[in-house]
Amino acid sequence: MKKITQLAFFLLVALLLSCGGESYNAASNDGGISGTGNGSSKSSLAGSAYKGPFIQDSEVNVLKIEGDSSSIIASSQVQANLGDFILEVEPGLLSVAVSGRFYDETDATYSEETVNLKALVNKDPEQQANIFVNALTLLSHDLMVELINQGNSYEQASSAAETRVKTLLATVTGDIPTSQPFINMNIANSSGTTPGDNAYSLYISSLFSEAVNERRVEEPQYSMSTLLSTLRADILNDKPIDDATLLSLQEANGRLDAASIQQNLEAVLIGETIAPVGDVIEAVTPGLVPPSNLTTFTDASNPASFSQRFCFDMNLDCSNPKHKAEIVNAQGFSYDLQIDDNADFSSPIVSLQDWQRNYYEIEHASLGSGTRYFRVRKSHDDGQLSLWAQTDFVVP
Repeated sequence: MKKITQLAFFLLVALLLSCGGESYNAASNDGGISGTGNGSSKSSLAGSAYKGPFIQDSEVNVLKIEGDSSSIIASSQVQANLGDFILEVEPGLLSVAVSGRFYDETDATYSEETVNLKALVNKDPEQQANIFVNALTLLSHDLMVELINQGNSYEQASSAAETRVKTLLATVTGDIPTSQPFINMNIANSSGTTPGDNAYSLYISSLFSEAVNERRVEEPQYSMSTLLSTLRADILNDKPIDDATLLSLQEANGRLDAASIQQNLEAVLIGETIAPVGDVIEAVTPGLVPPSNLTTFTDASNPASFSQRFCFDMNLDCSNPKHKAEIVNAQGFSYDLQIDDNADFSSPIVSLQDWQRNYYEIEHASLGSGTRYFRVRKSHDDGQLSLWAQTDFVVP
């Protein structure tokens, strides 16, 4: 009887194991985002947080995104002053949020303020992942979540959001080709990354730091968080960069020093090959140069109707009658023109876009009387905007 009971027990165990093996599926998915399974198996999520490297003990929280709600499923800290972290997490749509101080690659100092960066990752079950949390992943994060909640796949949302980020930033950078998602962009040429993509990521990080550092001289309360919040709102609302932010970013480019950035990062990322940020600086700079030799001249040849001439990107001044031989149509760009009675151009009397020629003329009768201000910039076909060239004149 004892042997029969033991035999029955072993048969029952074998039957249960057999059934369990057939029904278990670690990648099960009840409908949500493709590949974001509901299995409970955890696997490693490793990464680095860069706005310049985040310092040791910066907080890392991983949130599970489910529709409009989210909940923290794992927490850790940056392990050293290199921005590195590692956690064990469940699969699914995850928001990786890092909060802390960072190393400023433009002046070799650690920030006094705490900055929050995020990245959205679609974590596969039972598979390790390595990501980079940076300014670009933050800028695309909220729009990605919104697009996924509208029914788009993770891949569709990532592509659309990153395109909008690059389009917004193209007003400063122009079209800088990249091939990898933002979460694959490092600031050093680590294994599995692309040097050109890393250079773009490092350029954006350095540009933001330089812009904030300079603007803070006149506006002490201005911070990296202020800049990032402003740009995040622009991307989510699909609005252009405001004039003040655009100008600070454009001017920051001219102060970037590729050799200093590389040297500063080599001092903390020991043994790493720093991304070739100089290549991006060289690609961006020419398109930011404003129209050259802006001159203006009052044409009084017709006493009944005075007019004001404006010449730019010419060798001759508008006062020289031969200037008309240098009037040409722009190639690869157009001009934006504005005339205002305020030096800050807050209420333009004239505002033109897509102007094709390097010459403009307007009758005084349409301008009123007094001091007037004129400015012109290039609007390149790839979206980049040059700095403004500006002058003033008096209408009798």
